[in-house]
Amino acid sequence: MTRLVLPERHTFYGKAMTTMTVTRLNAGLCALLIVYIGASCAVQLQDSAGGLVRWSGFSVLVPVAAAALLPLRRSLIIGASTLAATIAIYGFAIHGVSAGGRAVVITAVALSFAFGLFVCWARPHLLHTPATATRNPPSLPRPAGTQADSAPETPRAVPASARGILPEALPQPAVVELASHYRTDSSQLGMRAHWLDAIPLSGTRVGLVAGAVAGPGADATATELRTAVRTLADIDLQPEELLTHLDDVLARLRPSHDTRTTSTVSAQCLYAVYDPASSRCTLAGAGSPSPAVITPDGTVTVIDLPEGPPLGQTDLPFEATEIDLPEGSLLLLYTHTGNSPHEPGGEELLSVLARPQSCLDATCRAALDALLHAPHTQVAVLAVRTHALDTRTVATWDLPADPAAVSHARTHIAEKLTAWGLTDAASTTELIVSELVTNAIRHAQPPIQLRLIHHAGSLVCEVADGSSTSPHLRRARTFDESGRGLFIVAQLAERWGTRHNHHGKTIWAEHTPTPDQPTTTA
Repeated sequence: MTRLVLPERHTFYGKAMTTMTVTRLNAGLCALLIVYIGASCAVQLQDSAGGLVRWSGFSVLVPVAAAALLPLRRSLIIGASTLAATIAIYGFAIHGVSAGGRAVVITAVALSFAFGLFVCWARPHLLHTPATATRNPPSLPRPAGTQADSAPETPRAVPASARGILPEALPQPAVVELASHYRTDSSQLGMRAHWLDAIPLSGTRVGLVAGAVAGPGADATATELRTAVRTLADIDLQPEELLTHLDDVLARLRPSHDTRTTSTVSAQCLYAVYDPASSRCTLAGAGSPSPAVITPDGTVTVIDLPEGPPLGQTDLPFEATEIDLPEGSLLLLYTHTGNSPHEPGGEELLSVLARPQSCLDATCRAALDALLHAPHTQVAVLAVRTHALDTRTVATWDLPADPAAVSHARTHIAEKLTAWGLTDAASTTELIVSELVTNAIRHAQPPIQLRLIHHAGSLVCEVADGSSTSPHLRRARTFDESGRGLFIVAQLAERWGTRHNHHGKTIWAEHTPTPDQPTTTA
């Protein structure tokens, strides 16, 4: 049984410590400025008693420094206090000051206070971006077989003052083309957040995510949920199982006094897994609108996705649906939060998608415009163009539950690698396949299927069987007669793992072979 450990406790502890530190610094700075104002006034009154009138020019900087460094309320209090103290001292308390000198001092402090008000007004506008449509900038393709391709990249959280969308740039898996657009409302920043994601999975598959959060602290909640989705996807959970675990994660993210019926935070998520080897896609949603599909012949349909309540509002299991996506199909996932009384999508979206567009990006932008019905609406759209693996790079064999099938499997692998020009990788691949097939015959049940995928410079060996029992890696003792198979696989492969489905499980191993070198004659 796999034990999943999510990092939310450490994340929240770090955020709490950061918040406490900032609060203490603000309080300390505020107290320091107040002490400076009081001390300056006391010194000036004491000097005036001896017939000396002296003005501290640093008083002009106090309102500006407060406006730049402190929260709005405290900066206004500091600025108003400085102006009031200056008027009280030079206007009434100190005698013998000329009218011109008194006017210069009070005017300088008043202008400083006015400039501080301008700084307070400009701070939110400098931090927030306007409500405009923005597409994700393209990312450079990574070299095949690198660590970035083999493992999910570290999530990059966008600050709460940014744009309410995560992340800024999407990964670009080789088996799909991606385009995304979103439109946010600057007046709702911090209350609504969306995230779109594409996660490389085992067997050249890709996980597609579209989620949204509405309520207080939406940016932080969306960041935590995106991290949880990537963690759960890395252990190859089915879409409906992933949403079930994500529902539990959201419950733990809420304060202890919140309940499922009184919480003000609402979250929706759609998770889809596309397999380019079989051209099939499995989807499950929690409170999210049903995605749309445009087939290569131009037919537009809405996927009949089982209705699921938003995350955190049910204890019932989520349901998934499976569809075929021919080569070149377009899958449209989107999230929608706002005050519109209309349901997002509908006939307007279908009519827009039925019109031919020049490119994937244009289709994504047209869908975005069709989904905007009312002000204060936020929409995020992810358009996915699917590609199927070439049949010349995928080989599948059905094997009987007979120990003699192991030798047949090695023969199939050797022949296929020779056809692909990877003869030098035959010994390693045959050993991996032998161990996986032997494990399936001894400890699992039929049907047993072997699949070999050659894509992006990597070889993926997959053995599927009808058992749901997961294998465990262990170190065999000296006199043990078994238990070394998975240890050998782990040593030879760069990555390996197990994923479950409704019919059993699949054990996979991936490694990067070296292409055969052409022979040269003297």
